[in-house]
Amino acid sequence: MESLYNEIIDKLLDMRPDPIPHFVLLKEFKGYTSDCIEYQNAYKKVCEHSYVKKIAEGQNSKGFWPHFHAQSESMIRRLLWYGLDNSHVCLKKVNEYTIKLLHGKEPHDRSEKQDNIRWWPEIFMPLCCAATLSLLDSTHSDIQLHRVRWAAFAESAFSMGVYNREIDAKTQNDYFGFRTKQIIEPFNYYNLLLLSPRDDINCLTTDTDQALVDYCVNEAKFIGYVYNKNPGDLVSIDMQNRDSRDFVHWIRALSLISQFKGWAKYEQKYTDWIMGQRNQDGLWVFPKKYGQLGVSNLFGLSDSWRGNNKAIDSTIFVLRMLMRKQAL
Repeated sequence: MESLYNEIIDKLLDMRPDPIPHFVLLKEFKGYTSDCIEYQNAYKKVCEHSYVKKIAEGQNSKGFWPHFHAQSESMIRRLLWYGLDNSHVCLKKVNEYTIKLLHGKEPHDRSEKQDNIRWWPEIFMPLCCAATLSLLDSTHSDIQLHRVRWAAFAESAFSMGVYNREIDAKTQNDYFGFRTKQIIEPFNYYNLLLLSPRDDINCLTTDTDQALVDYCVNEAKFIGYVYNKNPGDLVSIDMQNRDSRDFVHWIRALSLISQFKGWAKYEQKYTDWIMGQRNQDGLWVFPKKYGQLGVSNLFGLSDSWRGNNKAIDSTIFVLRMLMRKQAL
């Protein structure tokens, strides 16, 4: 399969992609590194791109984009999706702000009403901040406390081999010292980000890792903040009705689940199906751009979707999942 992926990548490069997808292909798929002059030249073009400049203009003096939950998260994902690393000034600033927010040195810039007023500041936002920080710097020491906490909840919830919501709720309520109807399941976006193995960090035992993946594929009715259907159901690109939203959200959900070791059990089945969604040129093409969490064109890389650009952006989106690149 690797040789086929390489053929697809070379085909995309031969299509003369715009600066951002060109850099992504060199960095993520061809393995170019920052000591290479071609990498440096391509990265400079990304940093000077109007997409990046527009995001930078919207960043406030504290280093984030209000509101942190939703807007800042989306901007971080965009910048990382463009291939920028955490040395970029925008990501450095928001990284510093996120750490302050995690330590309570900055106030939350919004609050959502829940059945218990303590849920937002004591449960949700610390998890949100820790998961977001893991995207910016996965080895940062401030994440460890939160990884241990949410891994313990997952181990407890899957202690009988299958997910038990009652055990999960009791464990969380006992830990935080107050009762709330709203709990955060281990298959929520933030937990999948925080608990996935990376940089030799394995938060979950082998059994719980597998049980979590099994649940996501076979039982879950949604992946919180990402996909509102069961990720285990196969989805097609609907070219006839020019609507591939389900496929786009589905691939994003699989990109999160596939980070776990337990994905190996399912990888071949889903890879075969997704490879079968290519067009006659051997590429993936989404008929329209689709945003995530209300931010339009989040995953657009090219300057426009004219000509070959639609196929280039769509194919990079799918390849990132198949080749298990960083999930966003």
